[in-house]
Amino acid sequence: MKNPFETGSPTVDRMSRLQISGNVIPIAWYKTIRKATGKPNLNAIIILADIVYWYRPVEIRDEATGQLSGLKKRFHADLLQRSYQQIADQFGITKRDATNAVVELEKLGVVTRVFRTIKAGGQLIPNVLFLDLDVDVLEELTYPKQMETQGQTERQKGYPLNEGDGYPKKEGGVTEISETVPTENVGCGTEKSGTNTEITNKEFNRDYPTISLREAERMIREQIAYDALKHDHPYDERIDEILRILLDVMTSTAETIRVNKENRPAYGVKAQFSRIGKQHVEFVLQCMDENHTKARNIRAVLVTALYNSVNTISSYYGNLYRYHQSEGVGIGKEEETEN
Repeated sequence: MKNPFETGSPTVDRMSRLQISGNVIPIAWYKTIRKATGKPNLNAIIILADIVYWYRPVEIRDEATGQLSGLKKRFHADLLQRSYQQIADQFGITKRDATNAVVELEKLGVVTRVFRTIKAGGQLIPNVLFLDLDVDVLEELTYPKQMETQGQTERQKGYPLNEGDGYPKKEGGVTEISETVPTENVGCGTEKSGTNTEITNKEFNRDYPTISLREAERMIREQIAYDALKHDHPYDERIDEILRILLDVMTSTAETIRVNKENRPAYGVKAQFSRIGKQHVEFVLQCMDENHTKARNIRAVLVTALYNSVNTISSYYGNLYRYHQSEGVGIGKEEETEN
């Protein structure tokens, strides 16, 4: 009689004795998590696989009966604590590659970065990275055909779909984080890191580089009065280009940002960009309309123009006012003409 535990392949039989655990990469991710070039974003895929592993619950079983009695999380805090350097060291990639991969996952909406100030060893440590996982988006990335079929069924029934009735959430799909952390004090070390810390402040850091992309975009929209700009200039697509540039600059993790062919400290550029309002955007648009020289790198031109607008807008309009006065089109002279 054939042994039911023999497969006919010695290699497969030996593999059956190995208890392999850890990260699992669904084959669909190679199609749903891609770079702009269309190729799979391997760094993002392996990092997401690790994040998913940590968010998979651990089963608690009764020792006597073997029955499932509960579940528990693998890490100590309410969210998974990580650092870009930890991720880089774990997968043998650079810190920049690790950062870019996490940002791409956040753009997909499957991961949200949360930065907190924690207490460790009696000291406050600001901007500690935590990663939250959106299971709904993860499901869409993992089962695209199933979700697409479900979406078609919902359309046939006349039900509206979320997030613009599309899949996957490529643009603007970053999940929005809550405004405050849980009120209870919890340790925020993970099983891997082996550290135990205590969350001391209850508000997320509100600086641009340390919040979710959606929150940063919301703040920038308010800063430049985006809705008013679109109302006044409904057909000017440059407003959205400027919004994206502001978002890129204010959330950049680089130490320097290139402005006017010069690498400037990022903190100084961000400080300048934080002063840009609706009037500065309109000023830049007006200057571009008046300039008929063809630009080779329009993005670089816009970055420089936005940076300079804070310092030059007053002089420009002051000079324009004096010009109008000298030409006799000032308010006072118009009234004299009418009279």
